[in-house]
Amino acid sequence: MESVAAALARLQELAASPGVAALAERFAAGGHEIALVGGSVRDAFLGRPLTDLDFTTDARPDRILELVAPLADAHWDVGRDFGTIGARIGGTVVEITTYRSDAYDRETRKPQVAFGDSLEEDLTRRDFTVNAMALRLPQRVLVDPSGGVEDLLAGILRPPGA
Repeated sequence: MESVAAALARLQELAASPGVAALAERFAAGGHEIALVGGSVRDAFLGRPLTDLDFTTDARPDRILELVAPLADAHWDVGRDFGTIGARIGGTVVEITTYRSDAYDRETRKPQVAFGDSLEEDLTRRDFTVNAMALRLPQRVLVDPSGGVEDLLAGILRPPGA
C-alpha cells in the first residue's frame, strides 16, 4: 500500500502526462467536467501500474466524440447507449463515460441506468467505495464522497450507498 502522499503524487504525475492533460484541457475549454475515475485511482493507492484509464464526464456521447476526435489517433464506440466512448490519444488508450445514475424498481436487482448530472452521483452508484474515487481534472482534486481512501487503508470492502 502506497502512502496517501505517494498515491496523490502518482495521480498528479498521470494528470500531467501529455495525453491526459490535453484531454482535461479540451473538456474544460468545451465547458465540460471530466475526472479520472475508478480502478486507476484505486491502483495509485495500492502501488499498482496506472494503465486502466477510465474517465467520467457530464458530456453526452456525441459531445464526447466532438471533443475527443481532434486529439485522438483513433476513437470508437465502446457502448454509446451506455455513454462510453473509447479513444487513443498519443498512444494512451482511454474510455470516457457520461455520468450515470441508477434507479431500482424493486422487481429486479438490475438497475435502470440513465445519464446523470454530477460526479458525486456517478461515484455513489459504483460497486465499492474503493472504486468510487475520482481525480477531478484539470484541477487535480481528489473526490472521495464515500470514504474509499479510508476503506483501502483499513482493508475494507463496502458499497458506497445503501
